[in-house]
Amino acid sequence: MERKKLVLGLLILAFAGLGSGLFFFKDKLPFLATSTSLINPISDNQKQEKKLDLKLVWWEDPAGFTFLYPEEAVLDDFPEEESFYAHLELTNPSKKGKITILCSDSKYPDIETWAKEDSQASEGLSLDTQVASMSAKKVALGEGKELVAFIDWDQVIYTIEIDAQEEDYWREVADSIIDSFKLTPLEGETEEDFSNWLEGFDTSQADIVEPVEVIE
Repeated sequence: MERKKLVLGLLILAFAGLGSGLFFFKDKLPFLATSTSLINPISDNQKQEKKLDLKLVWWEDPAGFTFLYPEEAVLDDFPEEESFYAHLELTNPSKKGKITILCSDSKYPDIETWAKEDSQASEGLSLDTQVASMSAKKVALGEGKELVAFIDWDQVIYTIEIDAQEEDYWREVADSIIDSFKLTPLEGETEEDFSNWLEGFDTSQADIVEPVEVIE
């Protein structure tokens, strides 16, 4: 009986020693490392990719706006197009997709009407957002395509068209442009005049002149 207890004790000590040894050398034994990874697979949250490290530079447009975009991107300006105050196109030779920025006179009285009646915007799902402190619309068109637009106080419409074939890259570029997009004074316009214009036309304190009936 005493011998059985002794043997059992030795077996327990042997297994304990083997387990400790495996734990100590597990990093040096590939098959053990593989087994561990199978038992404790990496969760989806741990696989989240880091944001792209993009060096951003400012574009200042004579049409009265500015924004940040990646220095590595190619920005083409088409000033000769008379139907637009601005026509810009951002591409990257190593990335499929592009972003197009247009600025022109609006055919619509407000951004809500644009979202309902514009041939392209009306085909997508639109959400309210804000760009350059203006009420704006973001329209999902599917297949990585998206439109963001707003109309300023002078009935000028600004549209940012995103074609994100390589989604991670162009989404981040689009976010940089939209988040930094600002309206700026036109050439010859003072900062005071621009600030007053940017605040909109407040007529609450203006004198109201009643119409006078003329009797002939």
